[in-house]
Amino acid sequence: MPGTPIVGQSPIASNGAVHLSGTGTPEGVITAAPGSTFLQTDSVTDVKGWLRWVKATGTGTTGWVAGPEADTGWRELKADFTPPAGGTLTNFKVRRVGRALYVYVKYFSMAGAVRVDTLTGTLDASFRPIGVAVVPMGNTDGSISKGFGHYEGTVKLNNLTTSTDAQYCNTVFETDAAWPSSLPGSAA
Repeated sequence: MPGTPIVGQSPIASNGAVHLSGTGTPEGVITAAPGSTFLQTDSVTDVKGWLRWVKATGTGTTGWVAGPEADTGWRELKADFTPPAGGTLTNFKVRRVGRALYVYVKYFSMAGAVRVDTLTGTLDASFRPIGVAVVPMGNTDGSISKGFGHYEGTVKLNNLTTSTDAQYCNTVFETDAAWPSSLPGSAA
């Protein structure tokens, strides 16, 4: 009958866009027109489930983007990075909500000359800012260090204070990376 919904069916837009649902990611699997949506209904509500995807580009199986409400929750990555000799990495947390990438870093440097400290380790591709990202870091004494920097997975803490104060960074970057297929680090 007209007006009676049929389970599993959806309206079809003039360009062929449809509303779909199922388990697993649609990226590389589901063919649809741009503007189509896909509700991922996996039973686990983490990075792999209950996400709304939008077909942003192309008519093939690629071009699906996780919706803006997709949220990984905070992930602690300090175990994935080794600070330089004399430095202590207390926290390195990331959180991805849609295309927004939240970063929180707390680092203690050793006293001495101003320098660049590179954390040994690589930031997961799904949690990388677009291009080169540098933001100031605050010190416990109220001063500002030159900053937290990221370039192609490498994380640097640049021109830190000569004191042993903690440096903090709490910032938001934009990312255009694909949605993660698994979560790095541990829940924070």
